Amino acid sequence: MNDTNAPYLTYKLDLIKTISIKAGNTYYKKAFGLGVRELRVLRLVHDHPGITAKDLGNMLVLDKTLLSKNIAFLEDRGLITRSPNANDNRQQFLALTEVGMRVWREGEEIGRGLEREMFADLSSEDWNHLHTLLDRVLVSLDKWQESHRK
Repeated sequence: MNDTNAPYLTYKLDLIKTISIKAGNTYYKKAFGLGVRELRVLRLVHDHPGITAKDLGNMLVLDKTLLSKNIAFLEDRGLITRSPNANDNRQQFLALTEVGMRVWREGEEIGRGLEREMFADLSSEDWNHLHTLLDRVLVSLDKWQESHRK
């Protein structure tokens, strides 16, 4: 499976991530004054209305402090709201505001356009196959993490 002369997969993934995030940050900051990380929070709140900060942090694999800063920043900008859980005062549910919905929608257009441009050399079949493989990689990593928690 592993070719010992090939670069590490994690190295390639990190390069792809770094280049993609730098490009995304350029466009998102110009359009909204937001970075990729804040847009990811918006996307997940959109996809999971009423999500808690804890669940959001688990999905993003972010520590509490950084996530808290992102949520506070988006709330200060009027993009998300927090509402208390009537059953547990320690929990707050997150949702997009009207402005947040507009930014999310425009962010989706920018993000999908960037992906089309950056990965234009991949056919639709290659693109779908890549996503299938990456989904399998994530499942494998989850299994590996679970086996090493003990």
